[in-house]
Amino acid sequence: MLSVGRPEYLHIADLSWSRYAHSAILTPDPDPAISNLVQTSATATYGDALAPLGFRLGNGGAGHTGILKLLCEVFIASRGGGFKLEWVLNHSRHTQIALLGDVVQVALTYEPEYEELAVREGWAAKVSRVFNDHFILAGPREDPAALGPEPSITSAMAKIAFRGSSTQPELPAIFHTRADGSATYYKELELWQSAQVNLDTASSWRVRIPVTPYEALLEAESKGAYLITDRATYLTAKRDGVLKSTTVFVEGGPQLLNPCSALINVKAPYNRLARDFASWLCSAEVQLLVRGFGRKWNVGIPIFCVADQQDVAHEDRLLAKL
Repeated sequence: MLSVGRPEYLHIADLSWSRYAHSAILTPDPDPAISNLVQTSATATYGDALAPLGFRLGNGGAGHTGILKLLCEVFIASRGGGFKLEWVLNHSRHTQIALLGDVVQVALTYEPEYEELAVREGWAAKVSRVFNDHFILAGPREDPAALGPEPSITSAMAKIAFRGSSTQPELPAIFHTRADGSATYYKELELWQSAQVNLDTASSWRVRIPVTPYEALLEAESKGAYLITDRATYLTAKRDGVLKSTTVFVEGGPQLLNPCSALINVKAPYNRLARDFASWLCSAEVQLLVRGFGRKWNVGIPIFCVADQQDVAHEDRLLAKL
């Protein structure tokens, strides 16, 4: 593990990332607006803060829901305590870079294509599927794009683009993009492509908001904008009572699957606790925790699906509950 006192952020061009292995994920994004800085300091500590550090866990938005805290605290207790765990916040690709450089020893990421790349390169092992989250299309209840009841994701994106580019809309359609290199951002680009929308002419209605998933929802709420977000973040914001006018228009289906898998770095120094944790994440005990997480919140439905459930059950869908 990197020593305490490292900088809070490190550019992906820094040579320390590749001291254990080289990887194509270190290629900077060609979009100059996307940050190439990877966070290296902890966002949260789980367990006794004065205890020795067992390992660091890398992940993006799921940490804000509380699921990481739950899993880490249960794991610490089940192993007799005496150590703490830390969460380092980065989006999915930067979490993989943090794993490559041994800033984190377990990575929970959401991009299967990049996960398989790391495995093929020989430095990572994909240990388990932890849970399945799902992307959703959310936006203002006024629905200026006139999406209608339960549209397909492709038709909904096309309608937003059409209304956004209209020269005299009664109520303008605005779309917020995080444009931050996250799994959500690349899913958004994929959806625009499926809808055959040319983003070269979208600058008037597609607004860059490069913030965290939770902050992006708050921005969309305040500006009356549509956005692609994930179910877990949306439900967390609903739990917190900060969304009054932002509702869900599209959810469900294989195109919106957001799978979370656990990876370890097999080239970095061996960490017994980290390997144990990564394997434990696919256990029946963890899947039971995932299945029940969020059911006691105000909406009363699970936040995530268990690892072998690809889609949200119809009775648990947001469109049926909100």
